[in-house]
Amino acid sequence: MILNAGTLVTMNDEREVRSEVHVVVEDGEIVAIEDGYASGEDAVDARDEVVIPGLVNCHTHMYALPIRGAPLDAAPESFYEALVDIWWNVDEAFTERDARLSALGSSAEMLESGVTTFCDNYSGPNTLPGGLDAVAEGVAQTPIRGMITFETTARNSEDEAMAGIEENRQFVREGEGDYDRISGHYCLHTLFTNTEAVVEACVDRATDDDRPIQIHLEEGLVDVHESIAEYGKRPVPALAEMGFFDAEVIAAHCVHSTETEIEILADHDVNVAHNPYSNINNAVGIADVETMEANGLTIGIGDDGWDPDMFETMRSAVGIHKLKQNNPSGFDMANALEWATIGSAEVLGMDDAVGSVEVGKRGDFVTLDLGPNPVLDGSAPYYVVSAASRADVTRTIVDGDVVYDPQTGVTGVDDSDLDAVGAASADLWDRL
Repeated sequence: MILNAGTLVTMNDEREVRSEVHVVVEDGEIVAIEDGYASGEDAVDARDEVVIPGLVNCHTHMYALPIRGAPLDAAPESFYEALVDIWWNVDEAFTERDARLSALGSSAEMLESGVTTFCDNYSGPNTLPGGLDAVAEGVAQTPIRGMITFETTARNSEDEAMAGIEENRQFVREGEGDYDRISGHYCLHTLFTNTEAVVEACVDRATDDDRPIQIHLEEGLVDVHESIAEYGKRPVPALAEMGFFDAEVIAAHCVHSTETEIEILADHDVNVAHNPYSNINNAVGIADVETMEANGLTIGIGDDGWDPDMFETMRSAVGIHKLKQNNPSGFDMANALEWATIGSAEVLGMDDAVGSVEVGKRGDFVTLDLGPNPVLDGSAPYYVVSAASRADVTRTIVDGDVVYDPQTGVTGVDDSDLDAVGAASADLWDRL
């Protein structure tokens, strides 16, 4: 494939932006980026468009898709009440059919909005064993890249948590081999919904398999309060004493992490998945990303299952961090694009393959029609963050193949598939 780009935002180490170039992809890999345009039967014409790397959503919950619009009889007044009154009921009601179709629908939505790589956390205890295989089946119907895991929790019993760990181990060791673009990892829901024995078992399995563990860390104050009550200390030092950080850790949220805790996370090379829109929606607070970055933590961005438009997620980050500073110039808008590309790729340990447009990486791109205004090299990243939306995506490209455009839709997905997603959602609503 040859991709002719009017403006190419590379997100390489120099954060280089180039005009009037072409990118050559062979066998899915970028082999050249050259000045000028090139012709050929496989040339893609984005000469009047902006090209960015495929977006990377480093923390999502695809199983949240069926709840959009659901007539739920709940009005939570705290994050914990939202978990108890909404999400844990959803978890218990999920079937393998729901797992597969929510993964299919969410994967299609992500490709439509320019996401080519994601990291998901699935929770459906009544689908064990086999729920993660159903998720993988739904994802694999599309050409997207994905890291998937079952969200281990002992909220019902320690035995159920151990079954969740085993679900992840089975997929890592046996299931993922059936797929080219899907891999498994491990996940603990939170510290407060697990026990020390579960934490230690998860670390043992993850380190044996050389896979990361993802955890929701200090998203709400309930995590902090329960940790102090149970262990006499906040979650980060409590987890450190359990040996949790002997594993590679992806910490989602970290909204209530103190400076001391952030320093501990930095000492253990923990990566952070920032979820700004979700944090707004759940009214939990604003993560101290400034202190995180000052301590050298790697930050990526996720939608936490809430917003299928990653451009809106980026703008949420811009808005909350400017507001936090009470300064319209208090946050560099281009930083949000960095988090959504190379930052998230680094969080997932995939920055050798995705997250930027460079020779040797996979041919994953998004082409954007941003309208009639000129696009200047110096301001292009700011223009993307401030103005782009999923409606501006003209193509999503994975491994040099156009896998989405507005005319033909997502490769591998048709109207009957989407009808099935909707029907499964309606059936789930009846059970809730």
